[in-house]
Amino acid sequence: MKYDNDERYWNINLLNKWFAISSILFLLCFIWMFYHDNDDEFKRYQREFRKLAIKVSQEKLQIALDDVKDSRDEYEDKYNLELKAYNSKQVEIDSLNSNLEYVKGLFYKANMDYLFKKAEVDELKYLYEDEIVHSQHHDDSETHSKDAHNEYAYKEKYFSALSKMESLQLKKEDYEQQVLTIEQQLKNLRRTLKLSEDDLNVYLKEVNLLNTKLNKLDRSKMSYLNQLGDLVRDLPILDFMDPYYKVNQVVAHDIKYDVNFASVPSVDRCTSCHLGIDNADYKDAPQPFTSHPDLDLFVSSASPHPFEEYGCTSCHSGRGRGTDFVSSVHMPGSEEQKKEWEEKYQWKKLHHWLQPMLPTKYTQASCFNCHESQPMLKGGDKLALGLTLIDKAGCNNCHHIDSYKTTRKSGPPLTHLDEKVNKDWVMKWIKDPQSFRHNTWMPHFFNQDNNSDEESIARNNAEIYAITEYLYPDGDKPRFDNSSKYIGDAVNGEKLFNAVGCRGCHVVDEETIALGDVNVEYDMYLSNYGHEVDTSGVGYEKMNRYSLLKYQGPNLIGMGSKTDAKWIYNWIKNPEKYWPDTKMPNLRLTDQESKDITAYLLSFKNEDFDKVNSLDVNEQELKNIAKRWLVKSFPVNEANNKLDAMSKEEIADYVAKKSINYYGCYTCHTVDGFENGKPIGVELTTEGSKPLDKLDFAHIHDIAHTNYAWFEQKLANPRIFDRHKIVSHEDKLRMPNFYFKPEEIEAIVTAILGFTSNKVSDNKITYNLVEDKAVFEGYSLINKYNCQGCHVIDGFGGQIADIIGKLEYSPPNLNTQGSKTQPDWLFQFFNNPTMIRPNIQVKMPSFDFTDSQWNAIIKAFQHMDKRSLLLEGDFSVNNRTSKFKAGEKLHTFGACNNCHFYGDQFPKQGAQTWAPNLALTKDRLRPEWVVRWLDNPNVIMPGTKMPAPYIPDSIAIALDNALSTWGIDVMNLKGDREEMLEAIRDYIYTIKGKKDITDLVQEYFKVNGYDFDSEDDEDDFEDEEW
Repeated sequence: MKYDNDERYWNINLLNKWFAISSILFLLCFIWMFYHDNDDEFKRYQREFRKLAIKVSQEKLQIALDDVKDSRDEYEDKYNLELKAYNSKQVEIDSLNSNLEYVKGLFYKANMDYLFKKAEVDELKYLYEDEIVHSQHHDDSETHSKDAHNEYAYKEKYFSALSKMESLQLKKEDYEQQVLTIEQQLKNLRRTLKLSEDDLNVYLKEVNLLNTKLNKLDRSKMSYLNQLGDLVRDLPILDFMDPYYKVNQVVAHDIKYDVNFASVPSVDRCTSCHLGIDNADYKDAPQPFTSHPDLDLFVSSASPHPFEEYGCTSCHSGRGRGTDFVSSVHMPGSEEQKKEWEEKYQWKKLHHWLQPMLPTKYTQASCFNCHESQPMLKGGDKLALGLTLIDKAGCNNCHHIDSYKTTRKSGPPLTHLDEKVNKDWVMKWIKDPQSFRHNTWMPHFFNQDNNSDEESIARNNAEIYAITEYLYPDGDKPRFDNSSKYIGDAVNGEKLFNAVGCRGCHVVDEETIALGDVNVEYDMYLSNYGHEVDTSGVGYEKMNRYSLLKYQGPNLIGMGSKTDAKWIYNWIKNPEKYWPDTKMPNLRLTDQESKDITAYLLSFKNEDFDKVNSLDVNEQELKNIAKRWLVKSFPVNEANNKLDAMSKEEIADYVAKKSINYYGCYTCHTVDGFENGKPIGVELTTEGSKPLDKLDFAHIHDIAHTNYAWFEQKLANPRIFDRHKIVSHEDKLRMPNFYFKPEEIEAIVTAILGFTSNKVSDNKITYNLVEDKAVFEGYSLINKYNCQGCHVIDGFGGQIADIIGKLEYSPPNLNTQGSKTQPDWLFQFFNNPTMIRPNIQVKMPSFDFTDSQWNAIIKAFQHMDKRSLLLEGDFSVNNRTSKFKAGEKLHTFGACNNCHFYGDQFPKQGAQTWAPNLALTKDRLRPEWVVRWLDNPNVIMPGTKMPAPYIPDSIAIALDNALSTWGIDVMNLKGDREEMLEAIRDYIYTIKGKKDITDLVQEYFKVNGYDFDSEDDEDDFEDEEW
């Protein structure tokens, strides 16, 4: 059979063509794959950075060379001389090296012989031991010969081999000793050369390191083979060869990313582009190569947040696995930046990534993930300001925040207003708080974006009337009692107000500045009063955490138009009687001092506010409001019947309750009938993680479509998202307007962005790193009660000194309080404050704290100084020792009694220089702290006028007249500064006398007055010599 016409289902020629085409396409794809892999955006940056790194290294090398040029020749000449001397002994060195090689060979052979013999001995030892064991097994057998076990086949062989092994061991050790001897001879010949070489290398260490680095970076400095290897390893696809151009990745195991069903470790590839982020050499380099602006706190291996553990996205958010500008989800900070990025990087938003990168201004938000228990920390000032504002403005009264709960209502109780203010003032205050106090913390509910039309104004006026009537169940305040028994000298009152501590929390600020233009990305609903919000305006005070300290309490302007002398006087004397939860402490003022301050505060009037007409009742509007609320709950006919059955008073009462509930007045104030009211705002516990589609942008399209832009707009104009909507009055947005400044909005948004569902490992959470959790209660109390308004604590605060003007008359710096004071004394002082610094008029107030709260504050102080709360043992002093007598002598040279009290013994100098009572030192201060303080007071308390006592050094002790000047006891200390400071401390600890000098000092100032803070008084202290 012939198959010449064999039927085929393919055409071989056509098949060859398709094969050729597919091969070419495959080749092109393969080439494109190589090209694309080599053209990644991060690799382009890495090529640029390599050039920059070479340039920086060359510059540093030149600087290093300039630094060593003066002495380099000297070191090199010394080295060359030693090298020449070493080379002159080359014949001897060659002979020793030759002999060394020969002896090493003998040693090697002897060692092998020894090891082989040792293996043989080990084998025979095992066989011999086996025979012994079997022999003992047959010892009790009657048929076994008694002496049979004494003959062992391997006994003689074992001991013979053991003897030969010991002989070989001696031979090996002999050769080993010869090797060591020859090597030591060679080392001795090279010793001086090695020393000079080490000196040269130490001197040129930086130069050598930079040269080595350059040789690895700069291909022009490499050998031909190294250049070829460097090129090959950077070829596309060959990532397994550890190329220079590669994805740099770190896995932050303790920073979790939520993928809905599980939390997985965060993967961070940011340093694929941000190559200089942890190197201070690149602080002036362009992005993305610039170093982090705070390497002491972030990124560097020596910082608390090393990159290897935290990465970048733990703070900045974004997509850590991204390796280009767009896939990393960078987010522009402004519309101008957005346009720039679109043009430069072809930027677009990655819509489906839930955690876009935070703009730089909001990166502090992430600090809250780990530092929730103590968020007032270094490097987190904006977050701390935002959290403080949330607490101050009462945001966490209306909104539940599980991680930042409120501890009290932010506003005063409204249960007995008739003791304080009248109805007329309350109605005008509710309608427009800033018309009375331009920087009030009371927000504005009325005349806002969604209720400023005529119909809404009529409705709001009726609501305000109804609310006011509800708050006065027993009628209006009878009359203002400004009788003389409550009023003193206003001039002296002003002095007291500025001196005793009121200015730590309050201002009396009458100034208002016309509003200016605000350059922000969002719409601000501006007030007719209030702060200048134009950041370029004259007199603008930018709000920060420090400036907020003086606004802990309200601005006390206009008090004469608000209340009467009786109420102010009683409030000053006992704030807790009117408001049990007040943060206002008791300053323990005398009756006359309270009267004087009352007179001063009453002198401030707000005449424009006084002239505003009060609101009249509009009964028809009240009925309309009541009907609209009833219709929401009942059918129309039933609602009408209920309304018809109500009296005028009942209608007003119904409208008041509905309005109070609607606006949430009870969330910030105690209101009768609303004791069990719940927060009316949306929960903010995880607001920073809320998906964008859950935020209603409504008809507002002029802001960026991001969560932080929405938060900014909500804070700047809370009702704007009702704009262009048709909404009934009862369903309108109701968040009030606080008229926040732009920087305040930025700080609050930072805090809100920190309220997330992000998770970190327990070992990164601050709360878990402290054994005694009461420490955090202490930090919270210090912040809540504004201790830093008067004191510098942990490097922050003390703003009252700005008003007082001189540090020496201001409350003390408490930076080292934890290591300074005895905890039991401090506890007693907190419970019963006494006079410590007799030259300052500011009084430590009395707070109604429990013992556990005071202990928590003490623990917080000690935590700052890394101390533990332990009972201090009694520090005993032996006054018979030579060291003690030396302290007594040195003390007389210090002239401590010029300024310090010795019990009831007054200092020699004037009251302006008076310092603490030294009779209290042992009870009050820790012994080791006293030594530190005496050594250098200005380091512990910058600005103090306390000088360090003169301590004779070894030179002074060696002078001819030293013995007659200092005495034998001081001479015995041989100029040891530490010993002398301890000696002074020991003497001070034995000073006896009255410990509480409060009455003595108060009596002195009562007779002589306190006016010694003029410029001329400074010389009295400085002229004294120690």
